[in-house]
Amino acid sequence: MSFKESVLGIQQSKGMAEILRQKRPLSIITTLIALALAFYHLYTSFAGCPPALLHRSIHLFTVLILIFLTASLKKSSRWYLALNIVLSLLAFAILVFISYDYEDMPWRAEEASPLDLVLGAITLLITIEACRRVVGPAMASLVVFFLLYTRLGGYIPGELGHAGFSWREILDTQFLTLNGVFTTPIGVMSTFIIIFLIFAGLLMKSGAVFAFMDLATKLLGRTSGGPAKAAILASTFMGSVSGSAAANVLVTGSISIPLMKKLGYQPSFAGAVEASVSSGGQFMPPIMGASAFIIAAVLGKPYIIICLRAIIPALLWFFCFFITLHFEAKRLGFKPVPREQIPPTVKVLKDLYFFIPIIALVYLLTQGYSPMYAGFITVVLLFALTFLRKETRFNLTSFIAALEYGIKGALPVAAACAGAGIIVGCVMQSGVGYYLSAALVKISGGQLFLLLPLVVIASLLLGMGMVTVGAYIIVSILVSPAMIDMGVTPIAAHLFPFYFAIISAITPPVAVASYAAAGIADAPPWETGMKGIRLALPALLIPFVFVTQPSLLFLGTPFSILATTITTILGLTCIASALIGYFLKELKIYERITLILASLMLLFPAGAINLIGMGLLALVVLLQKQSPKPGS
Repeated sequence: MSFKESVLGIQQSKGMAEILRQKRPLSIITTLIALALAFYHLYTSFAGCPPALLHRSIHLFTVLILIFLTASLKKSSRWYLALNIVLSLLAFAILVFISYDYEDMPWRAEEASPLDLVLGAITLLITIEACRRVVGPAMASLVVFFLLYTRLGGYIPGELGHAGFSWREILDTQFLTLNGVFTTPIGVMSTFIIIFLIFAGLLMKSGAVFAFMDLATKLLGRTSGGPAKAAILASTFMGSVSGSAAANVLVTGSISIPLMKKLGYQPSFAGAVEASVSSGGQFMPPIMGASAFIIAAVLGKPYIIICLRAIIPALLWFFCFFITLHFEAKRLGFKPVPREQIPPTVKVLKDLYFFIPIIALVYLLTQGYSPMYAGFITVVLLFALTFLRKETRFNLTSFIAALEYGIKGALPVAAACAGAGIIVGCVMQSGVGYYLSAALVKISGGQLFLLLPLVVIASLLLGMGMVTVGAYIIVSILVSPAMIDMGVTPIAAHLFPFYFAIISAITPPVAVASYAAAGIADAPPWETGMKGIRLALPALLIPFVFVTQPSLLFLGTPFSILATTITTILGLTCIASALIGYFLKELKIYERITLILASLMLLFPAGAINLIGMGLLALVVLLQKQSPKPGS
């Protein structure tokens, strides 16, 4: 049995186990609710959405019901089941209320009835509990903190204090308007993001992961460090649509990590490679996880423009890992993939049709179609294409499993968006965003390079154990205005915290992607995370470049864009080589120091200093070529 066949067999056995579990009444109920929500979003993506408050409520409260009911599938306790049923009934009752009263609710925004206040309080409480369960205690704690800050602001001294608001005023804003729990994050989640998560579900269950892995192995498998490089390329494909670092690890890592281990790679290194590149998939157009839709909504820009701005940094992210692994493979003599495990060319070409939906998505977005409609067409096209071959063809069971996979994968993202919406409402109501932005500018003394490390620390801390979209929203609403005040381009001010929120998935102590990869690799989680950081170090410099040189975001003349891209590539190559200790051959200490200096000069804003950096790089190349080979 081949490696791929064994993996397929495992997946099929898991699928049968899932089908057997669905005989439980509660499992059947959750499946039906997930299917109802999936078909609702498929319909609204094609035909349009009902009024915003109603549409967002249908999405949010259905998600809350699913979160509570599915929790009882993992923990068998009568009391826990009873609690989850009560919470689900409360969510359903509030949804029914809003469905009948959504037109009148905004008119009562400053005159909430006692019933409004009760239902608003319940909405906040069950949303916080849902965040705690599927996003983590950190997110739930932040929501509580901002609610208390809005209520008790009058007791806080200094510039961050404010007049304070009563619970009635807070609930007015949070429940009866679109400026609280129903604000932009849940709005974007219920329109743009959800349809692409459904698409990701179909893509995962259709076998596309094997097509992506086969193509990557065919292109790169016979090179030095071929399995690791193939993992990079496959994770690029899957990460751009999955929107989840951990999910990407579990899908592509189930193939790439055992293959790397089989060829002699250390388990922790194999896990670190997969975790690092899987995390970066969220920055890769055309889908870019969930946060890109939020950025587009906040900046009022077409989504395709956000993708365009991110394309060079995203490609540089994967270039960093590619070149780092290349130097590491040369230094340690990593084996390529054996010829007998390279898929036949005919097989790879036959599977290329899986790329058609992604190409169609890009085309539709560039033609001005809304992301919702483009996503719907992409889903339909992928579904139709699976019927071209018997082994990829959906039947009723697999189609239901794919839709359920997409919807249940959306639960943590939706909960994070709802929690972030509460925080956004608190920030807007209290005005803390303005005051914090001014405070950060003051603390940094107006120096951008003193502010940027604060943003990095905030992104990494808030991203611990939290989905990327939640970490990005919170950091961006607090610090992006300060960056813009210092002259940073608005798109760069949002992509910067987004980038480091992604990085948080691989940085200990709470590194969900690294831990997922460590589980597959049977490696120590902390060791896997630390090696992931080492591999990611060159990539950490990319955001600092596009903040100081917006031409890396396709902002500027063609010459400046090309020049900045070239110098950045050279600079990243230098720093990756210096960190690994290998270029054309093993590096001496003075050569590594020279490369570090060259990288810093190449990554600075374009000018004469770039030429000095190129000269230092040329010097190292000359020294490497002239020095004798070991043993000669």
